[in-house]
Amino acid sequence: MPRRLQIAAAVMLVCFSLLCFAQERQSRSLGDSANLQRVFGTVESIAPDKLVVKDADGKTTTVKLTSATRFRKDRQDATIADLKAGDRVMAAGKPESDGTVVAQFVVTGLMRGGQGGPSRMGGAPPSPEEMVRMGLGTRFIAGEVKNIEETKLTLLRPDGQTQVIEADENTSFRNGNNESITLADIKPGDHVAGRGEMKNGIFVPQVLRVGVHFLQRAPENKQ
Repeated sequence: MPRRLQIAAAVMLVCFSLLCFAQERQSRSLGDSANLQRVFGTVESIAPDKLVVKDADGKTTTVKLTSATRFRKDRQDATIADLKAGDRVMAAGKPESDGTVVAQFVVTGLMRGGQGGPSRMGGAPPSPEEMVRMGLGTRFIAGEVKNIEETKLTLLRPDGQTQVIEADENTSFRNGNNESITLADIKPGDHVAGRGEMKNGIFVPQVLRVGVHFLQRAPENKQ
């Protein structure tokens, strides 16, 4: 593989890892997020006191903003004025009984690559070829759980391929609030993602996080 392609693939893998662990990293500087609900998606509309965010499944969530809400863009302090409709964001805050979330912080722009690199928060999702070069299925995994049989999970990956992965005694599981769960808490239809490695021809995740959506772009139909 050409060196330039190796570097690009490494950068993209780091971008994916940052997406999976964005809240964990941000919580170190913005406070304890163990009991916060995360919202990932695209900003549909902005008002002085709220954002409407649409996730990968088309579900919208109203994110309430207060004087205590902190904003970050490209790892720098920001304000609501730095956001616009169409931006990819991650918000975290206290869930309300009506389904809204009172944001403790809102983050955007985390996944922007270097010169000539792709944008993972603000740009288009990677192509299937890019995802394979990133190490999809061998260095990290992402997708929708289609079937669970004992410790094996069949996933529909973002590139449209299915893959069977297997948890072992060292695999840890986390939910959307970054709380420890078990394999029994995962069900078909859940979206999961995590890093890991190949062992005896099968991918074994080190950490598997539930509720992480990695946008799918199906392979183009070439005539």
